[in-house]
Amino acid sequence: MSVTENETSLSSVDRPSALLDWIDGEMARLSARLPDLEQAAMKAVEELAEADVIRRHVILHPERFSPHERDAVVEKAQKVGEVRQRAEIEAESVRDRLQFCQAVAMALRSALAQDEADRQGAAGTPPEPLPGGALAIFQAVEAERLRIARDLHDGPAQVLADLVLKAEILDRIAQRTPEALPAELEEFRSLVRNAVADMRRFMFDLRPDSLDDLGLVATMKRFSSEYQDRTGITCRFNVSGEDRRVGSQLEEAIFRIIQEALNNVQKHSGAKTAEVVVTIQPGRVAARIRDDGSGFDPANPPRADGRQQLGLRGMRERAEALGGSMRVSSEAGRGTELEVEFPTEG
Repeated sequence: MSVTENETSLSSVDRPSALLDWIDGEMARLSARLPDLEQAAMKAVEELAEADVIRRHVILHPERFSPHERDAVVEKAQKVGEVRQRAEIEAESVRDRLQFCQAVAMALRSALAQDEADRQGAAGTPPEPLPGGALAIFQAVEAERLRIARDLHDGPAQVLADLVLKAEILDRIAQRTPEALPAELEEFRSLVRNAVADMRRFMFDLRPDSLDDLGLVATMKRFSSEYQDRTGITCRFNVSGEDRRVGSQLEEAIFRIIQEALNNVQKHSGAKTAEVVVTIQPGRVAARIRDDGSGFDPANPPRADGRQQLGLRGMRERAEALGGSMRVSSEAGRGTELEVEFPTEG
């Protein structure tokens, strides 16, 4: 069973007490699963150490093995390494999720105790209900952490593992057939450049440095270009009004909303083109994201994994937290348009 299989309908945990019961059950399930995952990770570490010893022996003494045997040893080491990384990632994800649940449970118990004390002190006053979407937010954060971990495993981590193996092979080539070294070094440099590019992309996704240094407009120019290269979706970015800074909080909020909206375009819409327009005027700043995809009913967003619906809610809450508003208009077969607007002092 994967970490995310035990998902419960949010409508069934709307009441704080029911939510607390669900979290207690989830903590019990995770606590029972964690030892098995940790044991699997430890076993994979031991198997990888054994496979690595054999692989190094083959690299040092290739004349003792046939080409088929050498390939089989290298392939086995790579597969065992992948198993170890998956086991460690899943174990870490379970530990993080367990910590999230413990923190939420503690906060809920404190809130319920305070609510009970308030009701005893003021009989007849109805208690203030806690938001039923709290669990969904924590689940979304955990899902994003797991996505980043998997992307790192499939991208930079795998490339770096290949670099280590390639370096060992280069050492052997330098000793046996030095004339072949230039071509092999060029391939090695290409692998290094890919690893660096992947790491920069991950760092940009997590927190673009240019957002602090250069502002929203410059960051969006780079992001829209990289988004188009990565997804194949034509992405046009335009600025209307003044090209000026509007404050770090607003810029970060607008960028994250645009980023999430474009992620939804890629994952759900089937669009060929997307357009982003940022409007900066005295007293207001707005962003509009439009695509030519399949569209949907805004009152009932698609719920393939609940991600898009939660994404829309997160964007709206982010906008409203800074005094802004969000509007979504869409129709089946006619694309989607999302617009956010914030008041500004300048």
